[in-house]
Amino acid sequence: MNSLSTKYMGLSLKNPIIVGSSPLTATLDNLRKCEDAGAGAVVIKSIFQEQIESDASASIAEIQDYLTHADAYGFLEGASKDHYIDAYLALVEDAKRILDIPVIASINCKDAGTWVDYGQRFVACGADALELNQYVVAADANVSGAEIEQGYVRLVKAARKEFRLPLSLKIGSKFSSLANMIRQFDRLGLDALVLFNRFYNPDIDIDTLKFKPATVVSASDEYVESLRWTALMSAELSCDICASTGIHTGETLVKQLLAGAKAVQVCSTVLKHGFPRISEMLSELERWMDAHEYSSIAQFNGILAQERMDDPSGWERSQYMKSLAGVREER
Repeated sequence: MNSLSTKYMGLSLKNPIIVGSSPLTATLDNLRKCEDAGAGAVVIKSIFQEQIESDASASIAEIQDYLTHADAYGFLEGASKDHYIDAYLALVEDAKRILDIPVIASINCKDAGTWVDYGQRFVACGADALELNQYVVAADANVSGAEIEQGYVRLVKAARKEFRLPLSLKIGSKFSSLANMIRQFDRLGLDALVLFNRFYNPDIDIDTLKFKPATVVSASDEYVESLRWTALMSAELSCDICASTGIHTGETLVKQLLAGAKAVQVCSTVLKHGFPRISEMLSELERWMDAHEYSSIAQFNGILAQERMDDPSGWERSQYMKSLAGVREER
Protein backbone atom coordinates (compact mmCIF):
# COMPACT_ATOMS: atom_id res chain seq x y z
CA MET A 1 0.00 0.00 0.00
CA ASN A 2 1.49 3.33 -1.06
CA SER A 3 1.77 6.21 1.39
CA LEU A 4 0.71 9.48 -0.21
CA SER A 5 1.27 11.49 2.96
CA THR A 6 3.47 14.57 2.96
CA LYS A 7 4.49 17.41 5.24
CA TYR A 8 3.70 20.97 4.15
CA MET A 9 4.44 23.98 6.38
CA GLY A 10 4.81 21.49 9.21
CA LEU A 11 1.25 20.26 8.64
CA SER A 12 0.60 16.57 8.10
CA LEU A 13 -1.31 16.08 4.85
CA LYS A 14 -2.74 12.71 3.83
CA ASN A 15 -1.73 13.56 0.26
CA PRO A 16 -0.15 16.53 -1.56
CA ILE A 17 -3.27 17.90 -3.30
CA ILE A 18 -4.55 21.18 -1.85
CA VAL A 19 -7.63 22.85 -3.28
CA GLY A 20 -6.61 26.49 -3.75
CA SER A 21 -8.52 29.65 -2.93
CA SER A 22 -11.45 29.79 -5.36
CA PRO A 23 -15.24 29.36 -5.55
CA LEU A 24 -14.49 25.70 -4.81
CA THR A 25 -13.59 26.68 -1.24
CA ALA A 26 -16.10 29.49 -0.65
CA THR A 27 -18.90 27.50 1.02
CA LEU A 28 -19.13 24.74 3.60
CA ASP A 29 -20.87 22.47 1.11
CA ASN A 30 -18.03 22.78 -1.38
CA LEU A 31 -15.40 22.38 1.32
CA ARG A 32 -17.01 19.12 2.37
CA LYS A 33 -16.99 17.97 -1.27
CA CYS A 34 -13.27 18.76 -1.49
CA GLU A 35 -12.56 16.54 1.50
CA ASP A 36 -14.88 13.76 0.30
CA ALA A 37 -13.09 13.75 -3.07
CA GLY A 38 -9.78 13.17 -1.30
CA ALA A 39 -8.12 16.59 -0.97
CA GLY A 40 -5.24 16.75 1.49
CA ALA A 41 -6.03 20.33 2.56
CA VAL A 42 -8.07 23.37 1.52
CA VAL A 43 -7.34 27.09 1.25
CA ILE A 44 -10.49 29.03 2.13
CA LYS A 45 -11.41 31.53 -0.59
CA SER A 46 -9.42 34.70 0.04
CA ILE A 47 -10.80 37.66 1.84
CA PHE A 48 -9.69 40.75 -0.10
CA GLN A 49 -8.09 43.71 1.61
CA GLU A 50 -9.71 46.07 -0.92
CA GLN A 51 -13.11 44.47 -0.36
CA ILE A 52 -12.93 44.97 3.38
CA GLU A 53 -11.89 48.59 3.01
CA SER A 54 -14.28 49.56 0.21
CA ASP A 55 -17.29 47.74 1.68
CA ALA A 56 -16.65 49.33 5.03
CA SER A 57 -16.41 52.78 3.44
CA ALA A 58 -19.61 52.18 1.48
CA SER A 59 -21.46 51.22 4.65
CA ILE A 60 -20.27 54.39 6.36
CA ALA A 61 -21.28 56.53 3.37
CA GLU A 62 -24.86 55.29 3.64
CA ILE A 63 -25.22 56.77 7.12
CA GLN A 64 -22.88 59.75 6.70
CA ASP A 65 -25.65 62.29 7.38
CA TYR A 66 -26.32 60.75 10.77
CA LEU A 67 -22.75 61.02 12.07
CA THR A 68 -23.05 64.05 14.33
CA HIS A 69 -19.95 63.25 16.38
CA ALA A 70 -16.48 63.27 14.89
CA ASP A 71 -15.41 60.13 16.77
CA ALA A 72 -18.46 58.19 15.56
CA TYR A 73 -16.96 57.76 12.11
CA GLY A 74 -13.91 55.93 13.41
CA PHE A 75 -16.03 53.72 15.64
CA LEU A 76 -18.47 52.73 12.89
CA GLU A 77 -15.72 52.23 10.34
CA GLY A 78 -14.04 49.76 12.68
CA ALA A 79 -17.35 48.03 13.41
CA SER A 80 -18.06 47.70 9.68
CA LYS A 81 -14.66 46.16 9.01
CA ASP A 82 -15.25 43.80 11.91
CA HIS A 83 -18.46 42.67 10.23
CA TYR A 84 -16.69 41.52 7.06
CA ILE A 85 -13.79 39.99 8.96
CA ASP A 86 -16.25 38.18 11.26
CA ALA A 87 -18.09 36.65 8.30
CA TYR A 88 -14.85 35.28 6.90
CA LEU A 89 -13.56 33.95 10.20
CA ALA A 90 -16.92 32.29 10.84
CA LEU A 91 -16.44 30.33 7.61
CA VAL A 92 -12.97 29.26 8.73
CA GLU A 93 -14.30 28.22 12.14
CA ASP A 94 -17.14 26.23 10.59
CA ALA A 95 -14.73 24.56 8.17
CA LYS A 96 -12.51 23.51 11.07
CA ARG A 97 -15.55 22.09 12.82
CA ILE A 98 -16.71 19.87 9.94
CA LEU A 99 -13.44 18.93 8.21
CA ASP A 100 -10.70 16.57 9.27
CA ILE A 101 -8.12 17.97 6.83
CA PRO A 102 -6.03 21.13 7.40
CA VAL A 103 -7.81 24.42 6.76
CA ILE A 104 -5.70 27.32 5.50
CA ALA A 105 -7.05 30.88 5.70
CA SER A 106 -6.13 33.31 2.93
CA ILE A 107 -5.82 37.08 2.63
CA ASN A 108 -5.53 38.70 -0.79
CA CYS A 109 -3.57 41.79 0.14
CA LYS A 110 -1.90 44.72 -1.56
CA ASP A 111 0.20 45.84 1.42
CA ALA A 112 0.59 45.28 5.14
CA GLY A 113 -2.55 47.35 5.73
CA THR A 114 -4.95 47.26 8.65
CA TRP A 115 -5.73 43.57 8.19
CA VAL A 116 -2.51 42.79 10.10
CA ASP A 117 -4.23 44.19 13.20
CA TYR A 118 -6.62 41.23 13.05
CA GLY A 119 -3.79 38.75 13.45
CA GLN A 120 -4.82 37.18 16.72
CA ARG A 121 -8.37 36.68 15.47
CA PHE A 122 -7.08 34.54 12.60
CA VAL A 123 -5.20 32.47 15.15
CA ALA A 124 -8.21 32.24 17.48
CA CYS A 125 -10.57 31.05 14.73
CA GLY A 126 -8.55 27.84 14.49
CA ALA A 127 -6.96 28.18 11.06
CA ASP A 128 -4.13 25.68 10.65
CA ALA A 129 -2.11 28.15 8.56
CA LEU A 130 -2.36 31.47 6.76
CA GLU A 131 -1.66 32.14 3.10
CA LEU A 132 -0.88 35.68 1.94
CA ASN A 133 -2.12 36.05 -1.61
CA GLN A 134 -0.13 39.02 -2.91
CA TYR A 135 -1.35 40.81 -6.04
CA VAL A 136 0.51 43.88 -7.30
CA VAL A 137 0.12 45.35 -10.79
CA ALA A 138 3.22 47.50 -11.26
CA ALA A 139 1.43 50.03 -13.48
CA ASP A 140 2.78 53.22 -11.90
CA ALA A 141 5.83 54.31 -13.89
CA ASN A 142 6.96 56.44 -10.95
CA VAL A 143 7.41 53.35 -8.76
CA SER A 144 10.60 51.37 -9.32
CA GLY A 145 10.91 47.61 -9.29
CA ALA A 146 12.99 47.87 -6.13
CA GLU A 147 10.14 49.73 -4.40
CA ILE A 148 7.65 47.07 -5.44
CA GLU A 149 9.91 44.32 -4.13
CA GLN A 150 10.46 46.13 -0.83
CA GLY A 151 6.70 46.33 -0.46
CA TYR A 152 6.59 42.54 -0.56
CA VAL A 153 9.37 42.36 2.02
CA ARG A 154 7.54 44.75 4.37
CA LEU A 155 4.39 42.70 4.00
CA VAL A 156 6.12 39.45 4.94
CA LYS A 157 7.97 41.05 7.85
CA ALA A 158 4.75 42.51 9.27
CA ALA A 159 2.84 39.26 8.87
CA ARG A 160 5.64 37.13 10.30
CA LYS A 161 5.85 39.42 13.33
CA GLU A 162 2.09 39.22 13.92
CA PHE A 163 1.34 35.58 13.09
CA ARG A 164 2.86 32.59 14.85
CA LEU A 165 0.88 30.01 12.89
CA PRO A 166 2.42 28.54 9.67
CA LEU A 167 2.66 31.27 7.03
CA SER A 168 2.88 31.02 3.24
CA LEU A 169 3.15 33.62 0.49
CA LYS A 170 1.56 33.12 -2.92
CA ILE A 171 3.34 35.22 -5.53
CA GLY A 172 3.56 35.84 -9.25
CA SER A 173 6.75 35.35 -11.23
CA LYS A 174 7.31 38.92 -12.44
CA PHE A 175 10.36 40.01 -10.47
CA SER A 176 13.60 41.39 -11.87
CA SER A 177 15.47 38.63 -10.05
CA LEU A 178 13.02 35.97 -8.99
CA ALA A 179 15.67 33.71 -7.44
CA ASN A 180 16.90 36.57 -5.25
CA MET A 181 13.39 37.42 -4.08
CA ILE A 182 12.60 33.79 -3.30
CA ARG A 183 15.76 33.61 -1.21
CA GLN A 184 14.82 36.84 0.62
CA PHE A 185 11.36 35.48 1.42
CA ASP A 186 12.89 32.27 2.71
CA ARG A 187 15.24 34.18 5.02
CA LEU A 188 12.32 36.18 6.42
CA GLY A 189 10.99 33.01 8.01
CA LEU A 190 8.16 31.98 5.72
CA ASP A 191 7.06 28.39 6.06
CA ALA A 192 6.17 28.06 2.37
CA LEU A 193 6.06 29.80 -0.99
CA VAL A 194 3.27 29.10 -3.48
CA LEU A 195 4.54 29.31 -7.08
CA PHE A 196 2.74 30.90 -8.89
CA ASN A 197 -0.30 33.10 -8.59
CA ARG A 198 -2.46 33.29 -11.72
CA PHE A 199 -3.51 36.91 -11.79
CA TYR A 200 -6.65 38.39 -13.25
CA ASN A 201 -6.16 39.78 -16.76
CA PRO A 202 -8.52 42.07 -18.69
CA ASP A 203 -9.68 41.57 -22.26
CA ILE A 204 -11.82 43.55 -24.72
CA ASP A 205 -15.17 42.63 -26.24
CA ILE A 206 -14.87 44.09 -29.75
CA ASP A 207 -18.66 43.98 -30.27
CA THR A 208 -19.67 45.91 -27.17
CA LEU A 209 -16.40 47.88 -26.98
CA LYS A 210 -16.20 47.10 -23.29
CA PHE A 211 -13.75 45.40 -21.00
CA LYS A 212 -14.28 41.79 -20.03
CA PRO A 213 -12.21 39.35 -17.99
CA ALA A 214 -9.80 37.16 -19.91
CA THR A 215 -9.92 33.41 -19.42
CA VAL A 216 -9.91 32.79 -15.70
CA VAL A 217 -9.06 29.08 -15.69
CA SER A 218 -5.57 27.88 -16.49
CA ALA A 219 -4.53 25.69 -19.40
CA SER A 220 -2.91 22.32 -18.81
CA ASP A 221 0.45 23.47 -20.19
CA GLU A 222 0.82 26.42 -17.82
CA TYR A 223 2.53 24.31 -15.18
CA VAL A 224 5.96 24.59 -16.85
CA GLU A 225 6.96 27.90 -15.27
CA SER A 226 6.28 26.75 -11.72
CA LEU A 227 7.95 23.42 -12.53
CA ARG A 228 11.16 25.15 -13.60
CA TRP A 229 11.35 27.41 -10.57
CA THR A 230 10.42 24.64 -8.18
CA ALA A 231 13.30 22.59 -9.55
CA LEU A 232 15.70 25.54 -9.50
CA MET A 233 14.98 26.60 -5.92
CA SER A 234 13.49 23.76 -3.88
CA ALA A 235 16.79 22.28 -2.70
CA GLU A 236 18.17 25.70 -1.71
CA LEU A 237 15.38 26.72 0.65
CA SER A 238 14.42 26.11 4.24
CA CYS A 239 10.77 26.79 3.43
CA ASP A 240 8.54 24.46 1.41
CA ILE A 241 7.36 25.06 -2.14
CA CYS A 242 3.77 24.47 -3.17
CA ALA A 243 3.34 24.45 -6.96
CA SER A 244 0.32 26.14 -8.49
CA THR A 245 -1.23 26.95 -11.91
CA GLY A 246 -1.79 24.48 -14.73
CA ILE A 247 -1.79 21.37 -12.56
CA HIS A 248 -4.57 19.43 -14.25
CA THR A 249 -3.47 15.79 -14.14
CA GLY A 250 -1.79 13.20 -11.99
CA GLU A 251 1.14 13.25 -14.41
CA THR A 252 1.74 16.95 -13.74
CA LEU A 253 1.40 16.30 -10.01
CA VAL A 254 4.17 13.69 -10.27
CA LYS A 255 6.41 16.13 -12.16
CA GLN A 256 6.05 18.81 -9.50
CA LEU A 257 6.85 16.32 -6.73
CA LEU A 258 9.93 15.14 -8.61
CA ALA A 259 11.05 18.77 -8.93
CA GLY A 260 10.78 19.25 -5.19
CA ALA A 261 7.30 20.61 -4.45
CA LYS A 262 5.90 19.39 -1.13
CA ALA A 263 2.35 19.95 -2.32
CA VAL A 264 0.36 21.38 -5.21
CA GLN A 265 -2.69 23.60 -5.44
CA VAL A 266 -5.46 22.70 -7.88
CA CYS A 267 -8.41 24.76 -9.01
CA SER A 268 -9.08 25.00 -12.77
CA THR A 269 -9.11 21.26 -13.41
CA VAL A 270 -11.69 20.75 -10.64
CA LEU A 271 -13.78 23.65 -11.94
CA LYS A 272 -13.72 22.02 -15.39
CA HIS A 273 -14.20 18.38 -14.45
CA GLY A 274 -15.80 18.41 -11.01
CA PHE A 275 -14.64 17.27 -7.58
CA PRO A 276 -13.97 13.64 -8.67
CA ARG A 277 -10.96 15.01 -10.54
CA ILE A 278 -9.09 15.07 -7.23
CA SER A 279 -9.43 11.32 -6.67
CA GLU A 280 -8.57 10.68 -10.33
CA MET A 281 -5.29 12.56 -9.93
CA LEU A 282 -4.48 10.64 -6.76
CA SER A 283 -5.14 7.34 -8.55
CA GLU A 284 -2.75 8.42 -11.32
CA LEU A 285 -0.12 9.20 -8.70
CA GLU A 286 -0.55 5.80 -7.07
CA ARG A 287 -0.29 3.97 -10.40
CA TRP A 288 2.91 5.82 -11.24
CA MET A 289 4.40 5.02 -7.83
CA ASP A 290 3.53 1.34 -8.29
CA ALA A 291 5.13 1.28 -11.74
CA HIS A 292 8.34 2.79 -10.36
CA GLU A 293 8.27 0.77 -7.14
CA TYR A 294 7.98 3.72 -4.78
CA SER A 295 6.07 3.13 -1.57
CA SER A 296 6.15 6.74 -0.34
CA ILE A 297 6.41 10.23 -1.77
CA ALA A 298 9.50 10.88 0.35
CA GLN A 299 11.43 8.34 -1.73
CA PHE A 300 11.28 10.45 -4.90
CA ASN A 301 10.33 13.94 -3.74
CA GLY A 302 12.86 16.41 -5.16
CA ILE A 303 15.19 13.91 -6.86
CA LEU A 304 15.09 16.03 -10.02
CA ALA A 305 15.75 19.35 -8.26
CA GLN A 306 18.64 21.16 -9.90
CA GLU A 307 21.13 20.65 -7.07
CA ARG A 308 20.50 16.91 -7.02
CA MET A 309 21.06 16.22 -10.71
CA ASP A 310 24.32 15.19 -12.34
CA ASP A 311 23.56 17.55 -15.23
CA PRO A 312 21.40 20.40 -13.87
CA SER A 313 21.66 22.53 -17.02
CA GLY A 314 18.35 21.20 -18.32
CA TRP A 315 16.50 23.60 -16.03
CA GLU A 316 18.26 26.64 -17.49
CA ARG A 317 18.68 28.42 -20.82
CA SER A 318 21.52 26.16 -21.98
CA GLN A 319 18.96 23.69 -23.29
CA TYR A 320 17.18 26.27 -25.46
CA MET A 321 19.05 25.51 -28.68
CA LYS A 322 18.59 21.77 -28.14
CA SER A 323 14.86 22.32 -27.77
CA LEU A 324 14.75 24.30 -31.02
CA ALA A 325 16.69 21.55 -32.75
CA GLY A 326 14.17 19.01 -31.53
CA VAL A 327 11.30 21.05 -32.97
CA ARG A 328 13.04 21.21 -36.36
CA GLU A 329 13.57 17.45 -36.36
CA GLU A 330 9.86 16.85 -35.65
CA ARG A 331 8.99 18.94 -38.70
